[in-house]
Amino acid sequence: MASAKPSRTIPPSVFSRRIADATSAVFGDAPLTHAVGEACERYADELRNIQAGRGIDALLIAIVGAKGQGKTWAARQFVRDARIQSFLRSGDLIDDATTRLVWIGPVAPEGLDPATEIYHPCQVSQLAHIGQPYVILDTPGMTDANHHAAKIAEQALSLAPLKLLIIARDQIRAAANLSLTRQIDGAVCIPVITSVEPDEMSGSQSEDLLAEDLRALRDQLSLMAPRTTLTSELLVPDFEITGDEAAASQVFLGGVLDRINDLGLTQTVLASAREQRVQAAGQRLKADVSRLIGDELPQLASAVEQLNRETEHLPERVLASLLGSEAVLETGVRMRLRARLVTDTSLVWFPYRTVMSTLNLTQGAWDRVMLALAGSVPSLFGALASWARNVRQNREFATEIQDGIRQRTQQQVEERLRPLCDQFHRTVMKLRPRAERSRDELNSTGMRLSGIEELQTRSQQIFDGAIDRNTTRNWIVQLYALVGVVLFWMFMAGPIVLIYREYFMASMDVLTGRESHLESFPHPTPGLLFTSLILSLLPLAIYCMVILTWSLSRRKVGNVAKQIVDEHEQTIEQLKASRVIRLEFEDELLGQTEFLLNLRESEDKA
Repeated sequence: MASAKPSRTIPPSVFSRRIADATSAVFGDAPLTHAVGEACERYADELRNIQAGRGIDALLIAIVGAKGQGKTWAARQFVRDARIQSFLRSGDLIDDATTRLVWIGPVAPEGLDPATEIYHPCQVSQLAHIGQPYVILDTPGMTDANHHAAKIAEQALSLAPLKLLIIARDQIRAAANLSLTRQIDGAVCIPVITSVEPDEMSGSQSEDLLAEDLRALRDQLSLMAPRTTLTSELLVPDFEITGDEAAASQVFLGGVLDRINDLGLTQTVLASAREQRVQAAGQRLKADVSRLIGDELPQLASAVEQLNRETEHLPERVLASLLGSEAVLETGVRMRLRARLVTDTSLVWFPYRTVMSTLNLTQGAWDRVMLALAGSVPSLFGALASWARNVRQNREFATEIQDGIRQRTQQQVEERLRPLCDQFHRTVMKLRPRAERSRDELNSTGMRLSGIEELQTRSQQIFDGAIDRNTTRNWIVQLYALVGVVLFWMFMAGPIVLIYREYFMASMDVLTGRESHLESFPHPTPGLLFTSLILSLLPLAIYCMVILTWSLSRRKVGNVAKQIVDEHEQTIEQLKASRVIRLEFEDELLGQTEFLLNLRESEDKA
């Protein structure tokens, strides 16, 4: 999936804000956006509860479960103070017990709301001893018909790291447990099964049915709350049948104490549990958001998929045209090989090197060069014009090698991708309320093919390497130069030798005292030397033309160009495979859309 930036872990503190911003960016001011905002606010409240615990430093034990399972009875077993026990009345008709949070312990919670909470101060000595200070939180039933009470109970589930999950024996397979188990995910949980009939605890045939129900419960808890640390189930006998509530209380307290000791709830364990609860809260938020935007997800996914499908092969299409046309590449190769043939020639080979340089700079106008040597002034101007054109082409090709790939890539990405992005924006805008469907954001996309700088560097290395491998060997270049110099002096030596011979003879006459006159010294006219030079340069120029033509044949240049193209294709594949070359968007709307889609994907994986 094309993406603006590589994904990274988002801190929990900004996770909900990111979801709210993404939903607002994609759906605008729609009812769906407000519903997602409320879910994000609930998540933020959960985080505060998990991290701060309402300011309670002691171990917080929450007693949770559906309505009518015996939660308040369980809370009462921890309390030794008869007065406080009298406040903890059980029954479906007692409003205080079923519609408000009840805090019991030596520390009051911060921000106590009398409308929804009750605090019963109780000294540590008046609580059952479990090895460390603690506070009991009795919660309303999650399935309470009173919606306000059920909502309070759901919010309270995030407060305590240790939860006593109270389930009546006949409710083990109840569907109400499904919603409850999701809310306790990440905590340390002690399942407490109340109202177990005596014959099910005595090893009778009914025990097999109970064991089967308990396995089903454990499987359900493990599936719905995978981050929860579960202890073995605590079975509490039904004292209404046995008539012995004190024995049931002893079984309950003893079983809870044993399991807490086995858990070893040190600060390290509680810190780990806190992290698990944060992760579980994040998963619940993802699930809630995915559910809320579920009807729109297919359209979002379709819009992103269409853009990604069109852009999947865009890098290949762009990169395939990076080297330009074959003719342009062969021209550049020919110019570079010809230049190397000249620069590799030693300076001592005069005038062979000079003629080669001239022919190199006047490629395509050798006929005018020859006519210029014969004295044609118009041909001289034509040769100079060709020289200027070749110099410009050399400079342009050098610039192309250095920056051409980068420039052409960005231009082609813009031309090919802009219409696709505009279409994506129009599709997403249709999900917004009609009044907010605007085209103002269509031009907010920034896009580029990353890794082009690396490809540009490697391209220059590939080109230089191919030229180095295919340039004429140095000893052959020097041999060509030697033959050229010999050829030139074969023609130029005649008049030079004649002039110097007469000069030396006249000098000898003067030195030996023989009769001599100034007229005896040679005095050739400039025209004679110039004519001799031109006559000597003509065969040398023809020889140099043959060398240039033979050394840089069309077949050789074509092979070098093919090597360059093949190496570029291999390099591009390597860079793509290693993700150095990839298509990147700097598009806020696309990033927000993919973020929402990834919520569903990560929630499904979890």
